[in-house]
Amino acid sequence: MMKISELNVLIVEDDDFQRQTLSNMLRSLGVTSIFPADNGRHALEIIRSEGASNSIDVALCDLNMPEMDGMEFLRHLGHEGRNIAVIITSALDGKLLASVARMTKMYGIQLLGAIEKPILLTHLKEMLLKYDHSIKKEPQRVPSMSFTLEEILHGIRENQFVPFFQPKVDVKTGRIVGSEVLARWNHPTHGVVGPNAFISPLEKSGNIDDLTFMMLERSAAECRLLHNNGHLLTVSVNLSLVSLNDPALADRITQTVRRAGIEPQYVVLEITESSAMTDMASALENLARLCMNGFSLSIDDYGTGYSSLQQLTRIAFSELKIDQSFVKDFADNDALRIVVESSIDMAHKLRVKSVAEGVETQQDWEALKGIGCDTVQGYFIAKPMDARAFHDFVANYKTASSSLLSAQGQSKKNILVVDDDDFTRKILVRVLQDFGFDKITGADSARSAIRLLESNTFDLIITDVDMQGMNGIEFVQLIRSGKANAKHDTRIVVVTSFSQPEVIGSAFALDINGFLVKPIIPAVVYEKITHALSERPHFRAPVAYDAVRTDLKGLSGSDHRPVNSHDGAAIIIGDHKAADNKVRARRESLMQHHLSLHRLRPGMTLKENVHLKDGTLILSAGHILSELSINRLNDLKALLPAIGIKVQENP
Repeated sequence: MMKISELNVLIVEDDDFQRQTLSNMLRSLGVTSIFPADNGRHALEIIRSEGASNSIDVALCDLNMPEMDGMEFLRHLGHEGRNIAVIITSALDGKLLASVARMTKMYGIQLLGAIEKPILLTHLKEMLLKYDHSIKKEPQRVPSMSFTLEEILHGIRENQFVPFFQPKVDVKTGRIVGSEVLARWNHPTHGVVGPNAFISPLEKSGNIDDLTFMMLERSAAECRLLHNNGHLLTVSVNLSLVSLNDPALADRITQTVRRAGIEPQYVVLEITESSAMTDMASALENLARLCMNGFSLSIDDYGTGYSSLQQLTRIAFSELKIDQSFVKDFADNDALRIVVESSIDMAHKLRVKSVAEGVETQQDWEALKGIGCDTVQGYFIAKPMDARAFHDFVANYKTASSSLLSAQGQSKKNILVVDDDDFTRKILVRVLQDFGFDKITGADSARSAIRLLESNTFDLIITDVDMQGMNGIEFVQLIRSGKANAKHDTRIVVVTSFSQPEVIGSAFALDINGFLVKPIIPAVVYEKITHALSERPHFRAPVAYDAVRTDLKGLSGSDHRPVNSHDGAAIIIGDHKAADNKVRARRESLMQHHLSLHRLRPGMTLKENVHLKDGTLILSAGHILSELSINRLNDLKALLPAIGIKVQENP
């Protein structure tokens, strides 16, 4: 990289005083080769003159100038094809500078930055240090190739279309959590052809489903191979809104995915905003049915298409993808940063994941991490690649998880995984190993786990509920009530299904430290495990857990009587007599209110029973909230009524 003192700098500025000031600043930085110009026309003459044409490295360009202003100069400079970098200098509004900066890049010019006047020496030096002579002017875009519809359909019939995969990475853990599937045409003559050449003709002619199902089938098969190798990733497949007019679409998609041996929970369907829905009722029915079948829905290219906010309110999206046009350079653009930050904040308030596309630099990554983005994809991580390359990429990818766990001292924690299903148990062990945990023991039944507890001490136990013989809730009860050789405060995470409310009620009453829901999703495992290990213990006396109901209906091998879900297995805190003192009763009444989950605090007392939406009782009036019980309520927030929790703030 060239030193600042070695640069040849052109100053394009009509004000004599400011031009001289810039010259003095450059000389103080060691620059000796300076070319002054009082407008754009004069600057172009210097660039085109013999001797200067190949020597200028950087142009400092004002915008508001006579004869030829800065924007016209930049347009001509873009057409000249010179490898000259630009720093825009102006006293105009910052938003206008940002707009001109984007225009400059679109002309293929290497832009070092835009500085508002008055210019500070430190800012000028910072911009000049960015100069890299090896970065060439971006070539003008070549018009995409044109193919007839019959040529495209022939390519589909000949299986010339293949899925490419671009990794999606969890920002918090640095771990690959999935990939977006991008259709590519492996053309026998033209090589790999991008989607701009074939998506629109297929949509307009009503043939897009041929390509969609080919990509869905092939990407699901690759997803199955990844799972077989212990990599529980999701695949995100684009679904055209044009396809949603077919009332049978949801069932066809579900059948295709399940034939490949993949659960719908591992497939994300990205709905692009670039097309308008033609049959709203039919489209919404399909999307609702896909959600009901277990698929996640993602709103793609958010902010670039039709009625963005309206789409979010109509459809049960679980992911919002922020378009790369907002992400690119947002770290240096206040307006773009506000748009990206607001989108992420809105996604979190809607309880959906935020995904940023087009992440190209470390600066982008750090900025997105700083404002709470959940997932990113882009060239900074990897370009789209074919299936074989993607499998290799996943196998060799190094995450920040191991070092993060090590720094927290959690990698040495002793973990016991209890599950009678060999595949699920091995997958959980593999996921934990990938995250840097190295002391993991597996048990194929609760009885085996109890024997292991006789000679081992575990910091964390992850147990399935639905097991032959002793179920997981009975196993947890033995631990919490002091009847197994385990520390009373052992952290316990239960693997279950939220379709079994009686299990949730009993697990809640046993003061577990988290729920995991099948199918296992690695990013969720990491979040739940680290949270469980860092959670402050708040357990009751062992005898308090003896009354929790463990004879649960619906579990394999269970022949116990059905449990009335309204009986529940809640944490009961005895009888509560009305206060004799009327003044005290009135004071307590004034201190009671319904609060949303995020406003609950340890020490508050429940003033009414807490039920799930189906009526299952999980906490009884009189319970004093702890950090642990508040965390579990947040785990179950999707299953709780939306009216809030009635509590009393204790004096």
